[in-house]
Amino acid sequence: MKKINVEVPGKNYSVYIGSNIINRLPVLTAEINLPESTFFVIDSNVHKYYGRIIGSLKKKFGGKLGQIILTVNESNKKIETVEKIYSSLLSENFGRDTLLIAIGGGITGDVAGFAAASYMRGIPYVQIPTTILAAADSSVGGKTGVNFQNYKNQIGAFYQPSLVLIDTNFFGTLPDEELICGFGEIVKYAYLIDKKFFDYVSKIGSKVPVLSKDEIVNLISVSVKFKAGVVRSDEKESGLRKILNLGHTFAHAIESAMNYRIKHGQAVIAGLLCSFYLSNKLGIISEKQLNEFLLLPLGLKKFVSLRRINKEKMYESMFTDKKNRRGKIHFVLTKDIGKILVDIEAKRDDILFAIEKGIRHFN
Repeated sequence: MKKINVEVPGKNYSVYIGSNIINRLPVLTAEINLPESTFFVIDSNVHKYYGRIIGSLKKKFGGKLGQIILTVNESNKKIETVEKIYSSLLSENFGRDTLLIAIGGGITGDVAGFAAASYMRGIPYVQIPTTILAAADSSVGGKTGVNFQNYKNQIGAFYQPSLVLIDTNFFGTLPDEELICGFGEIVKYAYLIDKKFFDYVSKIGSKVPVLSKDEIVNLISVSVKFKAGVVRSDEKESGLRKILNLGHTFAHAIESAMNYRIKHGQAVIAGLLCSFYLSNKLGIISEKQLNEFLLLPLGLKKFVSLRRINKEKMYESMFTDKKNRRGKIHFVLTKDIGKILVDIEAKRDDILFAIEKGIRHFN
């Protein structure tokens, strides 16, 4: 079992990664004096496959137990779903001495984390991500929240978990689409970290979605370790942490324009291409660099479809991006592998050019 420490001001916690480690959770929570009363928020699909294992886990906690099983998708990543969690907690008289445990993908973690951040002004919570995307990215760093009026993640809070436990056994029942989505988010890290990791991700990319457990653990571990360092330096995304949004201004716009009929990781793959074209259009990278950077996400294009996407709708939705300032769209762009620029502005025509060039690969 691997252990990675995440240190943020006033809150340090550990990320555990391994196979068949979920039953260690009660011991790990007891070691850091988390409440014995536990309330589980569980993705219904995860419960379908792993209900017996989760049931066995719950019996290992000594205090009061409660749970809610949610049907989770982007369309119900909304405040009404958080209200269901509040209602269950209140109806069963759970107080501040409650540990909330989220078991599911990124949406489950975001929704449950926001409920934990706001219920009785904050209760501790644990993330147990069951998708590669959530394990490698969203379960770490404390971003929680919901969508609002078709705008992504507009309501939320920075609220760090007390512990993250990544049991790779959960990945065994993931459909290929989810494996691609997870790898899509990891591709982002290939450009953020260094040439060595970029070459490694490029080398094994042709094997997706058939990766070995060791490869998956390595990809997740490197990504989490890097993100932990970024979050330590900038918890609230005022500076350095913005680099983690590489490709995401375009990706979120793609999701919105398609009414969330596309998975986040797939949108990130396309969003990265758009961002590289914009970097080239603005003279930040050369034509040679552009062609080099395109190769990795283009290897995954057969897994992404963007038919009949409205480019103008994409552009308009970018104005709701949380990185924007003074009504200007701000982009995170690549200068080189491991060299990322933030708060880059661009003209409307250049942005539409990048959208056109990027999404044409997926028609």
